[in-house]
Amino acid sequence: MPEMPIAERIAVLTDNEGWFGRAPKAFQEAVLARCEWVELAAGQPIHRATDAHSHLIGVADGMVEIYSRFGAGDNPLLHIAHEGFWIGYGPAVTGSPPQVTLVARVDTLLARLIMRSLKELLEARPEWWRVLADAAMQQGSMALAAYADTLIADKDRRCACTLLRITGLTYARRSRPERAQVSVTQDELATLINVSRTTLVPILRRLERRGLIEQGYRTLRVLDTPGLEAVASGR
Repeated sequence: MPEMPIAERIAVLTDNEGWFGRAPKAFQEAVLARCEWVELAAGQPIHRATDAHSHLIGVADGMVEIYSRFGAGDNPLLHIAHEGFWIGYGPAVTGSPPQVTLVARVDTLLARLIMRSLKELLEARPEWWRVLADAAMQQGSMALAAYADTLIADKDRRCACTLLRITGLTYARRSRPERAQVSVTQDELATLINVSRTTLVPILRRLERRGLIEQGYRTLRVLDTPGLEAVASGR
């Protein structure tokens, strides 16, 4: 993947509406000073829900697919995360193994802070536990919003809500919302929306005819975010 300047990497990870963007500057600097930069090829796992340990991960560039360890064992794709997204703080709080499997969906650049270093920071600055509490609250809000989307009866609205979420255009938005693109197949999207692929195809065509989205091979781009938000809200 193209070389990304350090200053740009740091800006992507700190200048966003997520919990890390809201964290005290001293916390941001302390974490990033201890991070290592890791490049992963598409399809390479970051960590698995079966691993004994995980680390704090920030997505500087690329996409990450997320799978839950809960369920029947054939768990489908839950979410796709983009630049500015952080995950892995849960085990620092609970001391338990990771709850999710993370896989690089495309070539991806990560900032990785090993768990030992994170715990050392928290021991030295216990007030920073509040930052992780904010992170946990954000994650809970995002999970509840995603669950609420699945309860929407109208399939067009449910599709619009899911598209906004997996393209990183809902809270907490990706650091570069102008990209507005996600790598996803129609089969994956149908599973995320809980409809058949036969049902999904005409929904996507309607949204495309209205100029709200553009479909490509295994990709989808949102062209009109306010318009798609209007569909999602039933306006």
